[in-house]
Amino acid sequence: MEEWEEVEIETVSDGLDASPSELHAVFEISGDHLSEVRDRHTMMLVTSGELPENHMAEIAPERRLDWIIDELNGRRHSDGLSIPLHGAEMENIDLSKGELDGHSTLKLKVGTFERKLPLPADIENIKANITDGILNIRW
Repeated sequence: MEEWEEVEIETVSDGLDASPSELHAVFEISGDHLSEVRDRHTMMLVTSGELPENHMAEIAPERRLDWIIDELNGRRHSDGLSIPLHGAEMENIDLSKGELDGHSTLKLKVGTFERKLPLPADIENIKANITDGILNIRW
């Protein structure tokens, strides 16, 4: 008597049952050619210090924070960020918190260099210290 082993049949989608947002996400992930465009666009945004798309600053201010942190060779942490300021004199460093266009913002000024860092919406308390030339900002 012959023995038969069951073979599972897998259903393969032709993509027509996927939602537009799922298809867009798959395209964006698989679109290697888009990464260079994104990188150059980000570089232009960081170099200018501002976002040409005003709506982007309102919709996702955390993206701008990431770009600025990258520009400053910093690191983002779950509870704050770190920015290297090696060689900067303590009396030339000024950090202040305020509100800009309805968003909590930190203003970092080192001499004549100034950057405004948008903060996540739920931030109340800011603590900052400098250790070995690295500015640590925690919330």
